[in-house]
Amino acid sequence: MPAPFYALDEVDMFLDGNNVGRIATMMSELSGGNAQSIIVSLRKPMIERADRIVGVTIRADKSTYVTGVQNNG
Repeated sequence: MPAPFYALDEVDMFLDGNNVGRIATMMSELSGGNAQSIIVSLRKPMIERADRIVGVTIRADKSTYVTGVQNNG
């Protein structure tokens, strides 16, 4: 039985593109559509498979800017 929530921080950092894609697919399959996942990643294959993408940057005045988009691809 899958957990209702997963939080992963850069689990794909040292993997090649093929294995990053495999992890993204595995996360989707294991959740069965009944779980939410928050995955911190800078890797393109992981980001391309996301349903929603949230970006966080620091402005020059040290404030935080958060933006998000829904991935239709």
